[in-house]
Amino acid sequence: MARHSKAAGRTVYTVVPNADLKVGAHRAEDDKVPLAHRVSAIVVAAGVAAGTAAIANAATSGSATELAAGAAELGALPDQQVKTIQTIHDVNPGSQVGKLLQHQQMYAQQTFEQATKLAADAHAQRTAAAEAAAKAEAERQAELRKPAKQREIEGWIKEAITVLQANGTNIDNSSVQAIYTIIIKESNGNPNAVNNWDSNAMRGTPSKGLMQCIDPTFNAYKLPGYDNIFAPVDNIIAGVRYTYSRYGGFHNHPGLVNLNNGGGYVGY
Repeated sequence: MARHSKAAGRTVYTVVPNADLKVGAHRAEDDKVPLAHRVSAIVVAAGVAAGTAAIANAATSGSATELAAGAAELGALPDQQVKTIQTIHDVNPGSQVGKLLQHQQMYAQQTFEQATKLAADAHAQRTAAAEAAAKAEAERQAELRKPAKQREIEGWIKEAITVLQANGTNIDNSSVQAIYTIIIKESNGNPNAVNNWDSNAMRGTPSKGLMQCIDPTFNAYKLPGYDNIFAPVDNIIAGVRYTYSRYGGFHNHPGLVNLNNGGGYVGY
């Protein structure tokens, strides 16, 4: 270009030589793109990365607020742009973009891993619930296959165990089978059974009821309100408390110990 001027009016003219004009020619840009343009590119890239990660996090957390925040980040808000420009001023733009993208990639991976863990935990809970339901159903079916008499006796035993627990005896339903075995061996499950032939009967104190308690033993180990030696629950309560007092529990009950060792039942 050539610049000319007139002294009087200080009018300035810009003259472009004809030789410099070419058909279809375009203005050539400087190879050195201004920093602001490069920063703008970084902001866009960072905004896309941050927004994508935030949206991924919102998708897994189910938060509408986080999702909106992610969308805003995707658009690179002005205040975020200013902050980014201040942070990366006079820094190699390519290197900064790489760091930002690497950070966002790590954030997105963590979000994905958290979502995967939540899914795995939910699956484990569903599996455990299904297994528990299957076990309960198997136990119910096994219960239905038992003879009616056994179900009735075990019902009395479980009721007695509940009363015993409420009154300080350390017992639970794992003892049902042991008590049931004693009852069958002692009285064959007859709540009104009375033994008139053993040594106790000879002394005038015959054994009575499901667990064949003699009157003195029953009176010593019964609980208040459970005073009928022929009532199934009352008799079981006294028999269990006597067993705990004398033998420390069913693991030392002589009849059960002998059966476990391959012998016959021994009265207690």
